[in-house]
Parts: sequence; C-alpha cells; structure tokens
Amino acid sequence: MKRDYQVSMPLMDSSLYDCIVDTGERLIRVQIKSSSKTPDDVKHNSVHIPLQNNKRNYTKEKIDYFAVFSDFFGGWFVFKNTGKMQSIRVSLTGKHQKNFNNFAFKE
Repeated sequence: MKRDYQVSMPLMDSSLYDCIVDTGERLIRVQIKSSSKTPDDVKHNSVHIPLQNNKRNYTKEKIDYFAVFSDFFGGWFVFKNTGKMQSIRVSLTGKHQKNFNNFAFKE
C-alpha cells in the first residue's frame, strides 16, 4: 500500500492465488503462506518453510510470487515462483535476506 499498489482478493477459495497485486504496470498473482516454525539450526538461525501441498500445484504459469509470513522473524519473505519450489529456507543473514519485507516484485 505504501507503493500505491492495489490488492484484490478472490471472493471464493477456489482460486490458486490468494491475492492479485496491481502495481499500475502489471497484475501479479500471489500465494500467501505463513509459518510459526522456529529455527531447527541454531547456528544458521534459519527456518524451513514448505510452499507446496498435496492439494495444489503452484506452477509459475498460475502463481507469480509467494509471500511467506514468518512469526519467528516477524515479517514477510517475498519470492518469485520458479515453478520448482517445494519449500524455502529463510533467514535474515542468508541468501534470501534481500527478500525480507521486500515487496518490489522485481523480475
């Protein structure tokens, strides 16, 4: 909202995506996940979060981004869907730190 994005949500739960973000230039389909997991690896302080489930297949043709809220880190990790993502390991110091609370939706 700070970026003047418009966010729309489907009226029914039959859609694969949880919301559509209108950036003013394009429409982005977003699947939202959340996790209350804590680090299983204290040394690296990271959390492993599943993205896929048995009921749905989130292909890159149907879902553009994942937005994952982590209770442990107190914020969002936003990832472009590669179409091959089954899960993601997130931390504030690893390779995905740039994805933390970053809603730029860059290619």
